[in-house]
This record gives sequence, structure tokens and C-alpha cells, in this order.
Amino acid sequence: MISFFRRYKQTLIISTFIIFLVGIFAGLGGYFFTDFDTTAAVAKVGKTKIPYLRFSVRVNQYLESVRAQGQEVTEAQTKQVKAEMLRDMIVNEILAQSAESMGLYISDLELSRTIEQTPAFQTEGKFDQNRYFQMISMGYRMTPEAYEKDERRRLLAGKMKAALFRATKLAPGELRDEYMRAKGSIKNFESDREAFSQELRQRRALDTINFFLRQLSTQIEIQTFLDQRERGL
Repeated sequence: MISFFRRYKQTLIISTFIIFLVGIFAGLGGYFFTDFDTTAAVAKVGKTKIPYLRFSVRVNQYLESVRAQGQEVTEAQTKQVKAEMLRDMIVNEILAQSAESMGLYISDLELSRTIEQTPAFQTEGKFDQNRYFQMISMGYRMTPEAYEKDERRRLLAGKMKAALFRATKLAPGELRDEYMRAKGSIKNFESDREAFSQELRQRRALDTINFFLRQLSTQIEIQTFLDQRERGL
């Protein structure tokens, strides 16, 4: 069954750069809990805290976008969205840290271009700085500096995902063999070649990213505090 979060994920502005990552967090390993100050964090990946406020804003924005489509959201679905949103944010942070260790970065030009092309920050199709400041303050409850730092992090994770996807290769003749295995015939192979190749590469890339994340999870301490934050602790 397709998860509630995956079904409506494309409606969330902040998730437009995410590449087929929902659900890949399974198998990342256990969590570690310590008694240091994490009152502002919903999770901690290595030395980096994921603020509970940012997590809450994203969850609320997502749920509001679903309700705007006329969909009812149950308590169980809200709980599922929170769990999967947290996993997604943790995965992005793991990938961002890995990208940094490999020397990848997001330039000021890449960041500004992404912000200027975000529909929520535009008026009549053009970037509107006043609208940008208003949306950041009222919608995201962040300063521009904090938002841009967060956005740079998200883009960096996306760059790492894209690099892993590009590294996924298919051996000569493998595409035809896989098509035959999946379809039972090569009758429509030529007409389906491009779409099937893209689908197969995405599956292989997903396997690669899953393996990559499992390896990293043994090297990075991951702590979650969602239950404590929800209880007001």
C-alpha cells in the first residue's frame, strides 16, 4: 500500500528537490540517547541538530497542503507523516554531511537561483523580495539567514543524491534481460526502452543509496527526540 506521506508528497513545496527517497530510511540502525541539552532539537545527526521548530513547520505545511485538496487527515496519518518527515530530514542531513566530506558544495549562485525560482516567492511569475521575506517570516517562521542555510543544506543533499544516481550504470545487454524478466517478452522493448531504462536506473540508484546510508549509519551517531518534544520535555 502506498503510504499517506508518499501519496501527497509532491504537493509540498519544500520537497520538490527530493529524489525517490521516502522509505529508504529502514535499516539505518538504532538510535542513541544521551542527557545533553537537546531541548530545541527533534533529532541530532553527528554534531548537527535538526530543530524541532523547523520540523513542525514542515509537517504543518504538508498537512495543510493535503487538507487544501479536500482530504481528511486522521490522527494515525498525522503520526505517520511526522515519522516519515523526520526520517526524510535525517536522511538529507546524512547525505549533506557526506557531500561535504567529498568536497561538494552549493554556490551562492545555485542558492539564489533556487530561491528566485520558487513559486511561493514570486509575484506574477517574478521573484518578489518583499514576498520572500514575508513568507520566510510568517510561513516558515525563520530569518532569511536561517532559511538560506537550511535551503543550502537541502540542495547539498540533493546534489549528493544526483551524484549517486549518475553513478548508477547498466551493463551492456542488461536492460534487455531485465525487461524480459519483468515483462516475459521483448515485444514492446524498443518502444518501452527509454521509460524502462529510467525506471531500472532509479531502482538501482535506490539500492545504492540504501547501501550507502546503511554504511554511513555505522559511522554517524543518530539521535531522535520526537517523543520527548511531543510530550513537551
